[in-house]
Amino acid sequence: MLELGQRWRYGQEACKEIISSRLGKACAGANGSDAVYPPMYAFGASSGGSFVGMLSSQMKQDPEDYAPFLFSPANIQIMASNEHDHWDIPTVFPTMSGDTQTSKRVQDWVNREMQVDKGPYKITTTSGRKPIHVDHFRRVFQDDRQMSDKISGSIYQDLSTQGVVNSSTDEVFTNPRFSKDAVMSIWQKYDLLSRKEIANDSKHLDASDVHPFGVSKRLMRSLKKEELDDADSIWLIEELNVAWDGHEITA
Repeated sequence: MLELGQRWRYGQEACKEIISSRLGKACAGANGSDAVYPPMYAFGASSGGSFVGMLSSQMKQDPEDYAPFLFSPANIQIMASNEHDHWDIPTVFPTMSGDTQTSKRVQDWVNREMQVDKGPYKITTTSGRKPIHVDHFRRVFQDDRQMSDKISGSIYQDLSTQGVVNSSTDEVFTNPRFSKDAVMSIWQKYDLLSRKEIANDSKHLDASDVHPFGVSKRLMRSLKKEELDDADSIWLIEELNVAWDGHEITA
């Protein structure tokens, strides 16, 4: 796998190529007239937010390399920027109320930058916290025939038994990232291997029809092994992040 620095460099080169070739041609004026370039709005969440921050910083350092396609404003969600990145375009930093660590890092970055560039930065905090009900996963994965009311109820019971969800209020007890052992034991109970074994032992189930919850058989064909492993666990982990109001994209 590529190191993080290599991925950033490849990503930057890809952006340059798209900006110069595709957008340049699309904005060319008719019959040789001056081109009309629209403003470019940058959006990134999590690691994508880090990339937008790095690219914004590069655009400030080397504007000639990117002109005229320079970011106008940026939206960097649920991610604090690298302390070595600096820019002064209008930027909004949406954070989640349950993700206090990221919120502090964002505030620290903004405080430092305001002392230098006094850029137009704004931090917004939002909440999407929600309870986990007994039929929660059946409703979330309503298009997935693998997720029945029975399985949804069983997952809910496991979350309650493991102390992740309060069965009296249906609220998530604590940050699921701090309950990794409990969460892992639950998703492993419903992972591909476990459910394929059940299918192989059943006369009514076909193991070839078993795939990660929320992932179609068609999509599975294009997934690499590490991507399939992620899909096999993310259906539970990310849903708990949402419920806790943690690391999640906001509206």
